Amino acid sequence: MHVGTVVEIWRYPVKSMGGERLDAALVGRSGLTGDRHWAVIDTPTAEIRSAKRWPELLRYSASFSGSGVPGADDYDTQVQAVTITAPDGQSLSSEASGRDRQLGAWLGRSVTLCRRRPASERDHYRLARVRTEESIAAEISLLEGEALPDYSDMSLEVMSTLADCVTPPGVYVDAFPLHLLSRNALDWLAQCSGLDTDARRFRPNLLVEVDGAGARAAENDWVGARLGIGEAILRVDSRTVRCSMPGRTQPLSGLEEQPGLVRAMVDHSQRRLGLNIVVERPGQVRAGDPIIRLD
Repeated sequence: MHVGTVVEIWRYPVKSMGGERLDAALVGRSGLTGDRHWAVIDTPTAEIRSAKRWPELLRYSASFSGSGVPGADDYDTQVQAVTITAPDGQSLSSEASGRDRQLGAWLGRSVTLCRRRPASERDHYRLARVRTEESIAAEISLLEGEALPDYSDMSLEVMSTLADCVTPPGVYVDAFPLHLLSRNALDWLAQCSGLDTDARRFRPNLLVEVDGAGARAAENDWVGARLGIGEAILRVDSRTVRCSMPGRTQPLSGLEEQPGLVRAMVDHSQRRLGLNIVVERPGQVRAGDPIIRLD
């Protein structure tokens, strides 16, 4: 059954930095080709960092700049070079000597820019401290009087892994290979809140339009479903619990601070917006591809 259409495809070469819009991309088991193949590491703790803890990462953007083509399953030296752009327009190549010193000076921290490593190097992905309710509350910027979100609908395997790892070993995505979000849901939240809900705030890999849904998060009905998009077959695991990142400023995208956005998501969508996706069959996807519900 035809249920929607792919509107935009996005990848983010460096975790928590701005990304690149694509006309087409290969979806592999670990996600979109080239997506989150680099991450910024906090040198003193050797821990992977994201904009949940370091919101200033959102002020930068990254694009692939090497002569090679990023693959879906690149690790270590296979990962292609990137160029990072700062808010003032300065650029920094991942291949530059002194790149960590320069990036650290921009961020005001001691950092290491690191290529993605294979899952066998689990220690690379470990948390400096095991997650607790308090650390989760801090990560998502839990509001005063708000209950901690219920994660019981998410894959037990993923949740177990994230108990002691920043991200699943082998990837720099937060939890799942792909994030899908509908334009319908963003329009609906904008109507409810009066706030700017530009899709770039929410960093989806696949921005879609749901058939006949009006302004509402109709993709929520896809939880548990299998979707055919282009050559790929995807399974919807669960709804995405949002942190405070969508409300942060992204100057290179012209997005200003939206401090009320977290409250709006809590009040209108129980802090959930978009879908967590597992890849059942890899394949090419394109903007404009129909979305076929297979079940």
